[in-house]
Amino acid sequence: MFACSLTGCATIQEPPGGPPDRKPPVLLSVTPDSGAVLPALKDAAVFKFDEVVAERPGATLDQLIVLSPRPRAMQVSWHRDAISVKPREGWRPGVVYQLTLLAGIADLRNNRITKPRTIVFSTGGPIPATTVSGRVVDWESGAAGQRALIEVMHFPDSVVYWGLADSTGAFSLAAIPAADYVLYATIDKSGNRRREYREAFDSAVITLDSTVTRTLWAFIHDSVGPRIRTVQRLDSVRVRLEFNQMLRPGAPEAGFVTIATLPDSIPMTLTEVVTQAAYDSVQAAKHAADTTARARVGAAAAPGDTGTARRPAPQPLVPPAGGPPGAAPLPSFPGGGAPGAAGGRAPVDSTLLRLLKERPKLANTLVATVGTPLRAGSRYLVRARVANVSGAVGESRQVLVVPVPPPPRDSTRVRDSTRVRAPAPAPAPAPNPRAPPAPTPPPP
Repeated sequence: MFACSLTGCATIQEPPGGPPDRKPPVLLSVTPDSGAVLPALKDAAVFKFDEVVAERPGATLDQLIVLSPRPRAMQVSWHRDAISVKPREGWRPGVVYQLTLLAGIADLRNNRITKPRTIVFSTGGPIPATTVSGRVVDWESGAAGQRALIEVMHFPDSVVYWGLADSTGAFSLAAIPAADYVLYATIDKSGNRRREYREAFDSAVITLDSTVTRTLWAFIHDSVGPRIRTVQRLDSVRVRLEFNQMLRPGAPEAGFVTIATLPDSIPMTLTEVVTQAAYDSVQAAKHAADTTARARVGAAAAPGDTGTARRPAPQPLVPPAGGPPGAAPLPSFPGGGAPGAAGGRAPVDSTLLRLLKERPKLANTLVATVGTPLRAGSRYLVRARVANVSGAVGESRQVLVVPVPPPPRDSTRVRDSTRVRAPAPAPAPAPNPRAPPAPTPPPP
């Protein structure tokens, strides 16, 4: 019913006549004023615009409103050029509220507001000059926690002050009363602005006095240990183990991975067990050294009498600049977004790169190296006892079968394509049972 009242149950078209309007709606006023102290507040908060506004496609008005602390339910209503917001249970006395209108409100010509607007007011008592800020890192992907859900939960009464991180994972929540809190950061994959069981998150206990800054590393918490998902032979002496969870950073302790031959279960000697990132780094360094050596050999042989032109030395691969801007200031409102670079590539997020040097991204694979080569056609039992990021240890096993390579192709059996093949002789006709018997020759 609300959606029909907002859109008129019809397609919104540009009004006829006059020059086209390319300007987004202008916010004329917000009631109550930011910084006001209203002990007996009963009316709804109102955002007033200079023209008729509408919600963006695929989103409802309540998704464009952030009211902190989080109420049990929120009433959001639309009145042509105004939006009203109020907790369903009413404004609680003695609470400092933060109300944010996110970017996305548009007029009838789909001209959208690109910047959010936040007001802070109190229903009793002064507004504190406090700030909780920091960065969110999606530890599993090694990327910024874009639009992460930020929650600051008060210990005794579970009152939750909340907001959203920006496109770089930066967040800043202001005017929270000084007390002890639990700070949560959740990678909100479902987009419902609720922390769910299978979503990556991180938490920290903070004591807020004036300013608190934290970096939160979000990962999926699991109380059940990891298990082997697949085992793959990389080469004659290396085996790759993939697990169903992210592993605790660093190589596992000695004896946590074992490989034994079957059927006699004779253990094999493991020379090393490293993470996938460490293995890839070693392989990349070897490839770079081989490339450089080949380039030097080619450069030394080029000035001779061969007449071949000298090839340019291969240039090292430089990763393209990308990622969200890291030098943008922290927003003073929940849900504030940092604008991207104008045209071309975005600047490198130096803050994120610095953080990832302290904690490289998580991985769910290990590479084990055996002392003797794996035999073709043999079977091996691979066991692992490793821990996930939460510290839960899991034991599992898998059987690795080393396939037998196909026999080499016999080139002598391959006929020359230019040779003409003789036609096959015609088969002899089958005897007719009804034909008379042949005459027997007389005896000599």
